[in-house]
Amino acid sequence: MKGLFHKAENPGTAPAYDIIGDVHGHYSELTTLLSQMDYSCSDGIWQHPRRKAIFVGDFANRGPQTPEVIQSIRAMIQNHKAYAILGNHEINMMAYFTHNKKALSLAEPSPAGKKQMEQIRAQYQGDEEQLQHDVKWLRTLPFFLSFGHLRVVHAHYNPKHIQLIAQSISEGKISKKQIKEIIKGKSEFAQAVNETTRGLELSLPPDLILKDSKNIRRTRFRIKWWVDPRGLTFRDLSFGNRFVLPDYNIPEQILPVLTPYPTSAPVVFFGHYCIGAQLNIQSPNLCCVDACVAGHGHLMAYRWDGETELMKEKLLAIPVGFS
Repeated sequence: MKGLFHKAENPGTAPAYDIIGDVHGHYSELTTLLSQMDYSCSDGIWQHPRRKAIFVGDFANRGPQTPEVIQSIRAMIQNHKAYAILGNHEINMMAYFTHNKKALSLAEPSPAGKKQMEQIRAQYQGDEEQLQHDVKWLRTLPFFLSFGHLRVVHAHYNPKHIQLIAQSISEGKISKKQIKEIIKGKSEFAQAVNETTRGLELSLPPDLILKDSKNIRRTRFRIKWWVDPRGLTFRDLSFGNRFVLPDYNIPEQILPVLTPYPTSAPVVFFGHYCIGAQLNIQSPNLCCVDACVAGHGHLMAYRWDGETELMKEKLLAIPVGFS
């Protein structure tokens, strides 16, 4: 798929990218964040004279202004002022608003998912043509970016998955067949996309009963994909879960097979996990920029200038409602 791997744009000059976390339809917070990073809007295009923005996916859904966010990011990309990758919420949009020959959605979501999709439709205020136009554009975006010393992915970086995705999408656009394949989740390609955009989860032992704040039983939990899980507790391995896991070691029988992400490898920025604005830098070369704007938290960016060891002072967070 065109646009997955990039060479340095200006050899001999320092790279300068602002990696922006999950926006989730919060256009007001996005414009405030861009303004605070000295971007300006000219002819409807947000731009910086020396830097480019990179959006880590999940810029759609949940918030009140998904159309404005999509169209703003699209204008930036088409005018070479930004890059963006797909998250799981963009996949949901493509599956629901892309139709088959019978004019039906490629996938029927759960009742809660359908409600979210219809809320997006309502935000387009009856402009179905614009909605379809935006969804077709989403299908042209990549699932990851690599700029040599910089990698961007929505939820999980796995080199084998990245390579498989790159080989599978060769026409510069995700096909309807591939959207259906992703939603079914049975093929190697579907697994690669789903783990890349949704992360890794571990099943709990059947005799371990956990319930969240809404008294809903949880049977799986999101995990840190970049560490060696041996000797860790459920709580240590947990990442981005909204319920507390027990603080005792995970039985060897259910340990996942993970390859720790080397600290010598390129920097990886990712989103997805809604972790707030406190513990975003997970290791010298790993940073989660999803500060939970969808959960009344913050919209976050990291201002990257080529460093191989990330610094917390380069994070910028705008609280929901701040203007």
